[in-house]
Amino acid sequence: MRAILIEKFSDPSTIQVANIPEPESTGPGQVLLKVAGVGVGYFDGLLIRGDYQIRPELPFVPGSSLSGKVVEVGDGVKHLKIGDTVAAFALHGAMAEQMVLPAASCAPLPPGIDASSAANFFISWATSLYGLREIGNTQAGETVLILGASGSTGTTAIECAKALGARVIACASSEAKRQHCLDHGADLAIDYTADDWRDQVKHATSKRGVDVVYDPVGGTMSEAALRLMAPGGRFLVVGFVTGIPNFPMNLPLLKRCSIHGVNWGGTVMADPSVVAPVITTLAKWTLSGQINPAPTQTFSLDDAGQAFAALFGRTSTGSIVIEP
Repeated sequence: MRAILIEKFSDPSTIQVANIPEPESTGPGQVLLKVAGVGVGYFDGLLIRGDYQIRPELPFVPGSSLSGKVVEVGDGVKHLKIGDTVAAFALHGAMAEQMVLPAASCAPLPPGIDASSAANFFISWATSLYGLREIGNTQAGETVLILGASGSTGTTAIECAKALGARVIACASSEAKRQHCLDHGADLAIDYTADDWRDQVKHATSKRGVDVVYDPVGGTMSEAALRLMAPGGRFLVVGFVTGIPNFPMNLPLLKRCSIHGVNWGGTVMADPSVVAPVITTLAKWTLSGQINPAPTQTFSLDDAGQAFAALFGRTSTGSIVIEP
């Protein structure tokens, strides 16, 4: 079958399709999926480059957040049947036409949800919802500041924050990216490259500050955003696209705010029970129209390198899905 096969750690934009053996039959507690879509995220790219703290044994097939149709069910699987459409998670292995994985890693989706739209449920969408709701305790009427808001992680955070009833201030660097944020529900979109961007946030909050910061960016942006926190605010550390920041640790004390790490993947591995309420909510919001998880861009396996080039080059907006 066709798949992306990583035989040496390298630039994700150079990946190519290979022919590999089809998966073996399912064992107890496993399912075989026909893969419909695979979300493209920084995590996957870092694995391909060999830059993540975990290095898969070579060779390996990348891809961690996926959706697909169940075509075979192993013994002992009770919550899935052949023909079900599921959202699923794996450390790697999804960028292929088929995949065997534990049934416990799959969540069945109700009718009416397009499989490709659910490809990012287990990464960017779940991270946003879990981070904002369970970790950040975001409440209706609060103000959420989202950094890197036009990317996959930022766009999903905009829509989840709005579904929770929050007011959203989105930060993005270009007019086109800011319009993308507004199109996805942001109440205000600010150019964070402008010298007065923090003053704009202060003005928009009547100098009170923001209740929640959602930060997948890191770097120098993090401290600037931390200084915009309102008393009792929650700063959510999601990623470090531009580097790991150094906080002056007196700031949380002076601002009377807290800093929380959002590690959805680590949380799922430690406690799989967190999955069901998150995926159930995402499915409910999709069917009710409160969120729109349809990918902004889709690529074939042959063009998977282009997908990663757009992601790491920061030229893409919204979510990216590879459709094997």
